[in-house]
Amino acid sequence: MSEEQQCTTLRVSCRDRVQSQQAAHARKCERKQPNRNEPDSHEGYILADAVRQCKHYFRLQSVLYCHAMQRGSIQKRHGAWHLIYRVDEIIDGQPVRKQVTRRLVGVSDEYRTKKDVQTLAEDHLRPLNLGTVTPESSLTVSDFAQKFFLPAVTARKKPSTAKFYTDLVDNHLTPLLGNLRLREVTTRDVQRLLDARASLSQSSCLRIKTGASALLSHAIRLGFLNGPNAAREARAEGQRTDPDNYAYSIDEVLWMLERLPEPARAVVAVAAFSGLRESEIRGIRWEDYDGQFLHVRRSVWRTHVGDTKTPESKNAVPVIGPLRTIIDAHRRKGVSSEWIFAGEKMGRPLHLDNLCRREIKPIVGDRWHGWHGFRRGLATVLFGLGVPAEVAQIILRHANVATTQAHYLMLKSKAEGSAAMKRLERIVRQKFDSQARRKRSHQHKH
Repeated sequence: MSEEQQCTTLRVSCRDRVQSQQAAHARKCERKQPNRNEPDSHEGYILADAVRQCKHYFRLQSVLYCHAMQRGSIQKRHGAWHLIYRVDEIIDGQPVRKQVTRRLVGVSDEYRTKKDVQTLAEDHLRPLNLGTVTPESSLTVSDFAQKFFLPAVTARKKPSTAKFYTDLVDNHLTPLLGNLRLREVTTRDVQRLLDARASLSQSSCLRIKTGASALLSHAIRLGFLNGPNAAREARAEGQRTDPDNYAYSIDEVLWMLERLPEPARAVVAVAAFSGLRESEIRGIRWEDYDGQFLHVRRSVWRTHVGDTKTPESKNAVPVIGPLRTIIDAHRRKGVSSEWIFAGEKMGRPLHLDNLCRREIKPIVGDRWHGWHGFRRGLATVLFGLGVPAEVAQIILRHANVATTQAHYLMLKSKAEGSAAMKRLERIVRQKFDSQARRKRSHQHKH
């Protein structure tokens, strides 16, 4: 059953239950009316029937009003004031009206009588009386995630994104928020979750907040919740870590190409001289290579073949001469698969992490800094050559030139910082040399 069908089923069940209650009350009212066979004048009968209809109408409206507008029952228990009221909840897929008890406040000089806590009770019941609380909001966070949120993510997002949200729900949201009902989740609860994960990096905490916000936003879009997103004002702290922005130099790339065997050598060359992402390297086929360009048309994550990261990523990347030579040599090795880089046994897209573990790291060792370092390295080379940001955006296939410019600013600051330190080194060295000469001259005079 689809998500929309499940939502419709729940709402129809609630409507049918209310209608059945209305019909039962109408039948009860009719049984209490006088017998129509009793002798009466025609005009009197018409008047009596009209009165009965009016009484029935106002009586039914009174029932519906009382059903919607609750005042609850305030009772003193165990040194505190409690509010007893009724709510609609979803149990086993069916709406059920239940009586619940909530603690309002402890008994004190400020709250000594029921009248003192009446305002607190009205504030608590206001969402129910205004109709902003739906039966679906009684679902727990865990149930909503498994029945509505994750199926929607799986149907609409990429497999890698669905895997991210599934892990986040299983490892973070369910352990700390899973037993809470959707309508009970507050900003304080989300903040408690983030504080419990404060030992993680700041980026990890931000991802957890993103996942919680996405889940609650989906509940709001479905009409299960009303009002603001409880995760919006929560603050993700986490541990600040140094970002891994390593960029391979040309010398490092050439050093690797001299030592790596095939197909690792060809994979490293494509990563370094074309700037393709890891998933894009796995997704290129021989039909995408014409000797002049590598046409990026798809990406591969694990065993899933799908679209590229962004629509702008689907583009042609120029192939320089040295890279063309390496790719052609790789082709002459007798590769029979449709994929340029394929596994030997099954002929499927080559798993680059396994290739790195088996063939690259044993040779490269500590010089290895991940696949994305080749993409940063290409950006560094382009910056050194004075290539405009708009041209680099086309080569790197960024969706927004601001991404390229931000990356260039970072590289520019590094380069200018190094140049400034070298100038400082020359000035300090000159000062030291001048001071040493004066000292030797002074010693020579004496």
